[in-house]
Amino acid sequence: MMRYGAVLILILGLVASAAGAGDPTPVLPHEFYGSVTVAGSPAPAGTVITATINGAECGSVQTKEAGRYGSPDESLGDRLDVTATSDQAGATITFYVNGVAAQETATFTSGAVTALDLTAAAGESTPTPTPTSGSGGSGGGGSGGGSGGSGSSQGPGSEFTYNPDAPAAPEVFTGRGSLTTSTAGVVLAPVTVKTNDNTGAVTIPEGTVARDGAGNPLGEVTCSEVAPAEIPPAPAGTTIAFALACGPAGATFNPPAVLTYTLSAEEWAQIDEGATPVVMWYNPESSEWQEIAATVDPATRTVTAEVDHFSIYALAWTVPATTVAAGAEGTGTPAAEPGPALPLWALAVAAVLIAAVVAFLVLRKK
Repeated sequence: MMRYGAVLILILGLVASAAGAGDPTPVLPHEFYGSVTVAGSPAPAGTVITATINGAECGSVQTKEAGRYGSPDESLGDRLDVTATSDQAGATITFYVNGVAAQETATFTSGAVTALDLTAAAGESTPTPTPTSGSGGSGGGGSGGGSGGSGSSQGPGSEFTYNPDAPAAPEVFTGRGSLTTSTAGVVLAPVTVKTNDNTGAVTIPEGTVARDGAGNPLGEVTCSEVAPAEIPPAPAGTTIAFALACGPAGATFNPPAVLTYTLSAEEWAQIDEGATPVVMWYNPESSEWQEIAATVDPATRTVTAEVDHFSIYALAWTVPATTVAAGAEGTGTPAAEPGPALPLWALAVAAVLIAAVVAFLVLRKK
């Protein structure tokens, strides 16, 4: 029995030795995507982007379109996967564009997805490092990361997170604009569509999942002001300043699109006079207006709101309630309040006194 125990201990020792002699524990790759320019111009399709850590190549991808590598949509693949070992966490990643060192670097983070715009100068190429054992990897879906919001063009090393306060600069349309999406409905380039008079606009950030009412990828966005005669009646106590029809109706957004109202100096003066701006959307199923959260920015005279679907959205005013006398519209004269009602005992006493006076007068005539 002791002999079998000794054999078992020997086998376990050999397994432990073999494990200790192997490479460090592998980690998830760090994925990158973004724009790529050479000497200020979009890099042509076929440009090779290489990543290195400590001089050793650890990832490479070839662009399929001019000026861009990878995509916010994970399902499209073509991202630059940077692989490393556990002891390289926090190491600096250096990038090369067709062998020329890019101005940007990043810090390796296992499983992260980063939007990183690469810029390289024109000139003679720097020799590309030779891949070493255990490194390398090509662009593609990879593992880790995920889709959702996007903070594209946020600068070197920015993590893949949706930041509505710092979106990539959108392309601006008036009235109607096309939307570039992936087959999964992920917006690949941000878009803003504004009204003809610039009073209203809707922005669809990059990385948003945008679908029409049938669940298909959204290909177009419209934004127009609703004629006053066509605006549904406002709720009691509110006055609608103007309403926007955002379309197509029923389109959905995740994360939300951003609706912006720009007020004139005269409209903004109403806020100083005590009016409170609110944003509402009209629910055709219930035939009611429903208020949504909004942000007021005095510096830009704008009111913004996040919307997860398209409908009619209105900017309205609510004012403090005032009591106005009946029949004196617009005068602002306070209505006269009725005096307090007499109690029953007072009425009874008054009746007795009146009866006594009448009896006295009758007897006096006799």
